[in-house]
Amino acid sequence: MPTRLRRAAPADPRMDWAFRSLESWVARGLKTLGGRKDGQPIKELHLELTHRCNLQCVMCHHWQMPFDDPASVKREMGLPQIRAFCDDARLLDDVEVVVLSGGEPWLRADIVEIASYLRGRFPKASLGILSNFWNTEMVRRRLTELRARGVDRLWLGSSLDGLEATHDSVRGQTGAFRGLMDTVAMLRRDFPGLDFSFSFTLTPRNYKELWDCYRFVSEQGLWFGAQMVVNHQKFEAPETFSWSDEQLREVERQIDLVIADLCARHGAIERIVKGEEREALWLWTRLFYWRYLRKYASKPERFFYDCLAGQRYAMFDPEGNLFFCPVNKHRAIGNVNGINFDALWRSANAEGERGFIDSCRCDCWLNCIANPVLDRVLALGTGAALPGAKL
Repeated sequence: MPTRLRRAAPADPRMDWAFRSLESWVARGLKTLGGRKDGQPIKELHLELTHRCNLQCVMCHHWQMPFDDPASVKREMGLPQIRAFCDDARLLDDVEVVVLSGGEPWLRADIVEIASYLRGRFPKASLGILSNFWNTEMVRRRLTELRARGVDRLWLGSSLDGLEATHDSVRGQTGAFRGLMDTVAMLRRDFPGLDFSFSFTLTPRNYKELWDCYRFVSEQGLWFGAQMVVNHQKFEAPETFSWSDEQLREVERQIDLVIADLCARHGAIERIVKGEEREALWLWTRLFYWRYLRKYASKPERFFYDCLAGQRYAMFDPEGNLFFCPVNKHRAIGNVNGINFDALWRSANAEGERGFIDSCRCDCWLNCIANPVLDRVLALGTGAALPGAKL
């Protein structure tokens, strides 16, 4: 860890004015959209390969499931099952992103074979693997095998949930932080062209370190995101989290520091003054995400009607159960084993779940769900163009 971190950016009195502009763009985009769906094909395929994990995070249900149900390991979809449903799925032909996760996906002995197959099946897609980065040698060995097989357009995602002692506490393993740092050093040394990023899950255990972790990651030139911990309705994690008003005020303060720093580092106010909003869609998306994460922390609610779950994302648990979003993964559509994916996607169960999503009876504010909606709304509101997007 660096011994010195950048100080917080001083508050800019023009920030309130800047966010009034941002809110006006969103309002204009929503008005233009008019609540209509965009009819886009499936863009992202997410495969949880295993519940097994070599860490025991306090907010995660995956690692304890094999202990509660050891037979679940034998029910994990193998490469033949993954190949069978993907090869027959015409609705997946336009997929742009494939994500492998878990649990810890590197624990799958056949992950190299799975990733190699998916690279061939979806040649236009980027391929992401979400890992805890704890076992540096395992990550290095698997990546070396993937590189030897010519698997390209690969990126990695991991989690930083506090500085050293806090990260270890949240992850349930002494040395988890040190292993993560060793993996970062290894990636930069042995795989210098490989993109990777970090996400932070806010819990009552670590919320005071959000700003420090943001600084730590951003000063290394890496992407950093955050989300509030999700208490799943069915999949119980070791802890169920609740917040005090005092804790939530500190969450707001920490997020304010992040927003001020993003504005200062990327010249947000100057861009608005110069009328350059169309050239910085990525920045407005990031700022608006953090702004509404602040609101969501204190009052969880559905901010936008037009959630793209049920359109954009096809997500599967390790046993082949299809779901539309990580918050509602307990509301499975059906199992793809032995059933044509296209038929399952168009089934009465799938349409019923889309109706549930459109009813706004669920809410979340997660990067994976919120950012594509924000991109679309802000593009409409600023008059910017989204390459290849169907607005």
